[in-house]
Amino acid sequence: MQGFRDALLAACVLLVAAAQEAGAGDGPYVGVAAGWHRVSGDYTKGIGLDVPPASYETATSEARRGVGTLRAALGYRTFVAGRLYVSGEFEAALQGSDGPAGYLREGTGVGDRDVWPGPWSVKTKGAFGMNTRLGYAPVGLLGEGGSVYIVAGAHWERATVRRGSDIGGEAIRVAADHTLRPWVVGVGVEWGSLERRFGLEVRYSAADLEFRTGGDGSALGMPRIDHRFDVRGIGVHVGYSRSF
Repeated sequence: MQGFRDALLAACVLLVAAAQEAGAGDGPYVGVAAGWHRVSGDYTKGIGLDVPPASYETATSEARRGVGTLRAALGYRTFVAGRLYVSGEFEAALQGSDGPAGYLREGTGVGDRDVWPGPWSVKTKGAFGMNTRLGYAPVGLLGEGGSVYIVAGAHWERATVRRGSDIGGEAIRVAADHTLRPWVVGVGVEWGSLERRFGLEVRYSAADLEFRTGGDGSALGMPRIDHRFDVRGIGVHVGYSRSF
């Protein structure tokens, strides 16, 4: 009987210790991160006419640029099974310089059927979004609060899109604000204590923007003009998190 009681007491102690360990890192946190982002942009313009012979001409321009970024996050982390945890966070970000910019060359058409050449650019003003992390905290390897994780999120970015046409010696320039909706995936590692952690993260993001200008394509001089911007980026960030 005494041996049974001792075994039962030991089992209870182990269960309590496991519960305490599983919940040791639960709670809200704030974080900041700075890094470098390699952004690529593809701009495709299409000119469509239904006037016989019906035609649709396209041309594409590519550009690349490196930009600095700064972001801040507010989140909550909870352990769900042993040392496996999930967290959700709100994030805001700023971009330190202009985004990709290029010059679209002429297409293969003639006159109203030509994809008129001109400059273009995409500059992100600011962004916010929501992320989810799934992580694992290995014992002792990265400190008491360290972990490795994957992250995924949906973001909203306010961007200024500039485009232009150079036709017959006349230069036309148009700028407009648009909302990009990139999705984000990445991997990261944190090291440090439960309260204070440093981190390194690599992220990939992708967003598409499409809109139409011009006429309805039913008459010469009234072509449909389709615009498509594909914006991709990969970045490396270092950060600091403080749990409460």
